[in-house]
Amino acid sequence: MKKIFKFLSIIFLIYMVFCIYARFIEPDILTVHYENISSRFISEGRELKVLQFSDMHISEYFDEEDIKKTVEKINEEAPDVVFFTGDLMDEYNTYTDKENIDKIWEALGAINAPLGKYAVYGNHDYGGGAERIYAKIMKNSGFKLLKNEKINLEEYNVNIIGMDDSIFGEFDKQKLIGFLDENSYNIVLSHEPDVINGLLEYNLDLFLSGHSHGGQVNIPVLKFFPPLAEEYTGGMYSFKNYRQTLLYVNTGLGTSKIPLRFMSPPELSVFIFGNSGAEQ
Repeated sequence: MKKIFKFLSIIFLIYMVFCIYARFIEPDILTVHYENISSRFISEGRELKVLQFSDMHISEYFDEEDIKKTVEKINEEAPDVVFFTGDLMDEYNTYTDKENIDKIWEALGAINAPLGKYAVYGNHDYGGGAERIYAKIMKNSGFKLLKNEKINLEEYNVNIIGMDDSIFGEFDKQKLIGFLDENSYNIVLSHEPDVINGLLEYNLDLFLSGHSHGGQVNIPVLKFFPPLAEEYTGGMYSFKNYRQTLLYVNTGLGTSKIPLRFMSPPELSVFIFGNSGAEQ
């Protein structure tokens, strides 16, 4: 009986340590991941620093102070361009602080990016009134919301192409394909990563996404990947197609379903682009 009690006590202690760490410690560990990318398509003599963040899922578990902490970290990196790849609020229809929604755009408005701030819709940015308020927040915080649209950074020979959400939006594949210029470096922003499989035969150089949360809780019996983030779940992927396409899946900042993170800390992604005269 004593052995059983001791065993159960150890299991309970492990469970408590896990819960405390996954709820209060790891979600607060903001990491920065760096990638250097060289491509012959980038204008010679130019270097471009891009920062991506994703999946804030603003709620009682990711509040104004968390946003400000994130913005401070972003500005420390001094990026030229900033991308947000969707899912700003977790569930807008149940959000309890709607009367102070202006604090969100005031915080995000403090992000500094001299060459522009761009965003796309995620699946949580639709439904329950979220679509309208998401557009308002991003506009008021200085972000250009790309919905099947393209921006060209002429000095760098870089195209930034924003897809609408692939689950609840109106993703226009033919329009996107038309944006992929053979002689430019083409970056596509998409909330969901798995949709890249339908684009690999085209002039796609870098595909940036989120949505997966890196599994959020990386325990085999609890690990969950949402639809369209089941094949590409986190980090950098490279493809052996003619364009040598790269895919980066950002693991996001906030949490959804359960307010826990384990073995998948929040992250910012930083990409430094240049031209070494070699292929990407």
